Amino acid sequence: MEPIHVRTKQHARHWQPADAPGALPPSASLRGWLLERGSLTARIRGGGDGFALELLREALEPADAEDLRLLDCNDDRLHVRRVRLSGRGVRLIFASTLVPPATLARHPWLAQLGEQPLGEALADQTAVTRTPFEYTRIGERDPLFAAALEGTDIAPETLWARRSRFLVGDDAILVYEVFLPGLARVGTD
Repeated sequence: MEPIHVRTKQHARHWQPADAPGALPPSASLRGWLLERGSLTARIRGGGDGFALELLREALEPADAEDLRLLDCNDDRLHVRRVRLSGRGVRLIFASTLVPPATLARHPWLAQLGEQPLGEALADQTAVTRTPFEYTRIGERDPLFAAALEGTDIAPETLWARRSRFLVGDDAILVYEVFLPGLARVGTD
C-alpha cells in the first residue's frame, strides 16, 4: 500500500481560530468535540467501554512547507504517526502527528508509542503546553481527508478538522485531528 502524504501546499486550507465566523460547525454536538480542550481519548473512554486505537502508519515521510513553518523546522522529512480512535465500535477521530527529527532525537519515546494514545503519553511528561486550536473543513480532494478515511467505507462530502502544536519544553509536535461522522452516533457523552 502506497503512503498517503498529507500535503497542505497542494490543497490550501483556510485554518481559523474558534472565534472566526464559520470556523466551527453549526451542530452543537460536533462543535463540542472540536472545542474539547482536554484529552479526546479520555472523553471517548468516558463514554463507556470499547475504546480502541488503530495504528494506521508510522514512518519518516516527506515534509510539507506549511508543516515545516509551523514546526520551525528545516528538515525535508518528518516522523509521521497516523492513528484512528474508536469508541463503542465506531470510528470517531483520525489523528496525524508530525515530529521533526530533532524533537525525536531528544524525545525518542515519541517513536515508541505503539498503540498508546499521544495524549496519555504527553500527560506523563513535564513542561508540556498546547497552542490554541485552528479549525477548517476539508473535502474529498484534500489528502488529509483521504488519509482519514483510508480503509473505511465512510463517504461524507466534508469533514471538520483542527490542528495545534504541543511543545515539550522547546520542542514542537504538530497534531492534526479529523472528526469522523461516527461522532454523531455516540453523542456528546
